[in-house]
Amino acid sequence: MRIHKPLWFVALALFTWASIAPPTLSAWQDKQKKEADEDEPTTPADKAARDELINKACGPKVGHSVSTDKKQHPTPAPPADKALIYVIRPTMMGNKIQTKLAVDGQWVGINRGNNYFFLTLPPGEHYFCSTAENKSVFAMKVEAGKTYFLQQKIRMGFMKASNKLEAITNEEGTKGLAKCHPSSFTQK
Repeated sequence: MRIHKPLWFVALALFTWASIAPPTLSAWQDKQKKEADEDEPTTPADKAARDELINKACGPKVGHSVSTDKKQHPTPAPPADKALIYVIRPTMMGNKIQTKLAVDGQWVGINRGNNYFFLTLPPGEHYFCSTAENKSVFAMKVEAGKTYFLQQKIRMGFMKASNKLEAITNEEGTKGLAKCHPSSFTQK
């Protein structure tokens, strides 16, 4: 008959190891935490400005359905009197997590992994809001006849993927767009 060490011995060994081993995070976790901290406003004035931007940019909660079309890949040229905005998500990270985009308080599209959509806007300043677990917002001035690319960058969040909306160069946008399939959504 084999005799096993008591359970208390195993618990004591784990406790001892945990108390002497310094808590460490992987480089990837460090990077994710640093990026999340950079997104958070630090002063009351910054928080108030972000709240105002959220109110201008984000739309009301609505139900929706979304689909991907793998048979087409439309890439229109910008109309002379409006700006063309491509919103891309050229990665499969968090593939099934949806990232919605609102412009000036109206929902205009939803992406999942390797998706894109496009829209046109009149010239001037517009307020953009991308949502996943978090809200990423910013204002951008657009000009008629020009093309702009926005990327919904995905990273690990607390319960699901979080996102960061960024304007990227036309060169980066064109490369990312080539990897993506168009998405479309309807409100319920």
